[in-house]
This record gives sequence, structure tokens and C-alpha cells, in this order.
Amino acid sequence: MTKVKLALVSYLNTIPFIEGIKANKELSQQLELVIDYPSKCAEYIRNGTVDGGLIPVGALQEQTLDLVSNFCIGSNGKVRTVVLLSHQKFSEINTIYLDYQSATSVRLVKVLAQHFWKRAFEFLPTRPGFENQIPPNSAILVIGDRVFELEKKYPFVIDLAEEWTRYTHLPFAFAVWVGNEKVKAIEPILNQAFEQSMQNITSYTNNLSTIDQQTFIHYLTQNIDYTLDSDKKEAIRLFTSLLVTCS
Repeated sequence: MTKVKLALVSYLNTIPFIEGIKANKELSQQLELVIDYPSKCAEYIRNGTVDGGLIPVGALQEQTLDLVSNFCIGSNGKVRTVVLLSHQKFSEINTIYLDYQSATSVRLVKVLAQHFWKRAFEFLPTRPGFENQIPPNSAILVIGDRVFELEKKYPFVIDLAEEWTRYTHLPFAFAVWVGNEKVKAIEPILNQAFEQSMQNITSYTNNLSTIDQQTFIHYLTQNIDYTLDSDKKEAIRLFTSLLVTCS
């Protein structure tokens, strides 16, 4: 039997999805998971390497697959792991270094800057190791599990999801599930597996290396909101429309 290939982000916030798939024997036998960081997952989906997966919403316009699943990686306020870090006050920042692992968050910071902060920054690309080489009057955009350690080194932290909600009064969806016909055929069992997994989040604390158990549980239950509801879909529509006019 040819397995369905799904791309999945390699961050702590996807653990409930991975554990849900593993716990469902019928589903796990049908799937092959490809684990990588967000911009790579978008690339795999875009070039057809996989049948679908968890894709950054900033890359939705680049692919033609349909939304599947009632779940996402979202937040309703502070998300904790998509931030700007700096040694200076935000008013003193003129350059932002953009995380190479990101697709949506890079677009989000540009949308916030142009449409809400009304600020003009120099945006610069990065490569691995950029987190330790920030010059004066600069901020770094960092996403994912690295934030838990890096935020301790910087006195100024701006949570991008919190900023989005402050200005729009909407939650935010960072990544959604998409797929071709093969993925759509297993959507009911995907939803069932994910729903069951969400009820067991507090049990997924084995082999934690990035953060302690209490922080991990708080992060998954308070910072991350996994339900793809109507408000998050409205946020996606607004975000997408703002991207069109974002330079």
C-alpha cells in the first residue's frame, strides 16, 4: 500500500498531532511523516514532494491544495514562540533580521510594520547562527522552540501574535492542514485522532529537552490554540488581504 506523505513542523507545538497519529494504529499505518521547519514544509507541499501537511498560512497562496482538518497551530493573544528580540527599545530599532526558518512570521512582521505599527524597517535575511550576531539598533525575528532559551538573553521581547490580536481583535492561525484527494479521504480519521490527542496534552512530557514540564504544558494549553474556528478563518482572510498590499 502506498502511504500518504504529510509534512509536519518539527516544533514542540506539533507534538499533539504527532502523538495523535502514532496513537491511532489505522492512521499511522497509512501515513509517512516528513518532519522539518515551516518554510521547508511549505516547499515540500509546493513542489509535490508530499501529499499535504501542516503549512504556514503565509504560503497558502503558493499552493492549490484544499484545507483539511478542523485543527491548526494558532493562538488567541500571546503565542510565546514568534517574537522580536532586541537589546534596545522598539522605538530605537531600525533593522530586523528575519528568521530563515519562517514563512508566515516573516510576512506577519511586515504586515504589522506597514499596516499597524506604521514603521519602515530594513529587513535582512539570515542563516543559521544569526541569533548570536545581532548588531546595535536591530531586532531579530525568531520562531519555534529556540525562543525559550533566546528570550532570556534579550531584555526586550515583542510577541507578534499578541500584537496582531491587539490591533485586529482577532486570533491568529500560523499553520493549517492542507492536502490532495488522498489526504481529504482520510480527513475524518485525522480529525478523530487529533481530537483524541488534544485531550491528552498533559501526558506528552517525555523527552523534553528545551523547556521544563510546567512551561511545556502551559505553552500547549494556554499559548497555542489548536481549533480552526470561524475567527481564525477570518484572521486568515484578513492577513491574506493585507499581504497583497504589503511591500
